[in-house]
Amino acid sequence: MSDLSVKIKKLIKKAKETGDMELLDLATDLIDSQSIKNSQEKINKEVTKNEAELDNKFPEFSMKSESKMRQPVEVKKRTNLYVDKGEHKDEHNITPNVELTERRRPTFKKVDQTCQRCSKVVSVNPSFVRDFFTCDSCLRR
Repeated sequence: MSDLSVKIKKLIKKAKETGDMELLDLATDLIDSQSIKNSQEKINKEVTKNEAELDNKFPEFSMKSESKMRQPVEVKKRTNLYVDKGEHKDEHNITPNVELTERRRPTFKKVDQTCQRCSKVVSVNPSFVRDFFTCDSCLRR
């Protein structure tokens, strides 16, 4: 490769002396192609080196026939070995003693609704009040 680069350099000198732009373009194209080939060769060498290292680190994966033969876990009565030592109690997370406030919201009062099917009057929670009411017994029919 060094012979080729020496020839290219001589070609560039000659092109500069004669002022031939086409010859200069040809020489620069040769340099570019040579550098691309060199860089591709270096990359290929690095890739094969990295692949070899990976093959050494991670050998080829294969399934063993022994792993297909599973055995069930033995079911037996076991004792619970966990002991709560209270290690997660924290002084900062204790619920403070606070006076309870009085309830200001009034208790709800049931509303009378008339069933559209059987005309029976039923007491219902105010959240379930609607225009066309049907009682539970009529809903089941």
